[in-house]
Amino acid sequence: MQLAGTSLKPLELWRDDVSFDDARNFASALAAAAVRAGSGARVTFAGPRPTDVLVLYERENCPFSRLVRETLSELDLDVLVKPCPAGETQNNRELLDASGKSEVPFLVDRSQRVSIGGSENIVRYLTANYGTHTAPARLRPGMLSLLSSRIASSLRGGDIRYGQPKRRPEQPLELWNYEASPYCRMVRERLDRMGISYLCHNIARRSSKRTTFKQRFGRMQFPYLFDPNTNVGMFESSAILRYLNDTYQSCFDAVPAEVGSHPA
Repeated sequence: MQLAGTSLKPLELWRDDVSFDDARNFASALAAAAVRAGSGARVTFAGPRPTDVLVLYERENCPFSRLVRETLSELDLDVLVKPCPAGETQNNRELLDASGKSEVPFLVDRSQRVSIGGSENIVRYLTANYGTHTAPARLRPGMLSLLSSRIASSLRGGDIRYGQPKRRPEQPLELWNYEASPYCRMVRERLDRMGISYLCHNIARRSSKRTTFKQRFGRMQFPYLFDPNTNVGMFESSAILRYLNDTYQSCFDAVPAEVGSHPA
């Protein structure tokens, strides 16, 4: 089964290899994207490019951070994500040093020597500097957009509990994904829970980077994770989650058996 190009295999409860917990987890991730009307699913108003990588301090299930990530995805902008779940120390310390506060989201644009906090300010800044027009209302922090973003967070269980990894990677991981994919969401949540920084290559539909991605990796499927610390790369959400657990952490719940990847 598919819905708008997304495989619904994790919902096929008649299959022996799909459990109720797997189906429930995937269904809530899919519902979170639906509540936000697929925001972040395609590039809509990409403009000029920054000359240096953007840095974003955020939390995956923060409704304000979600609006910024959706904007980045629709602008086709890559960003170095520094997850700041409650209890994590390294990224939260950097955030405090950079902003004087412990509030997310917070963006650093090294190419413009600009640091800015607050989702409304960040979305306005990104669209003014890297978009072709003003962000649509669904991306701007208004009453309806924030309500739907909060509902999306509640569908995924609210705040993510930090689980300290047994070791931290020396270099940030790289994740090719896009915001609206339920498969990508589950990987981002795991990285957030572990407080592991990663270079997020946003590659939503209509992205100019898709041709290069297919030439490099042989197929158009997301998410794709590359770990420069071990020189290991892989497709499939279930494989990525298992790899993260085995390599950096071992105290999380079992990885769902039938969590896959999002086709183009």
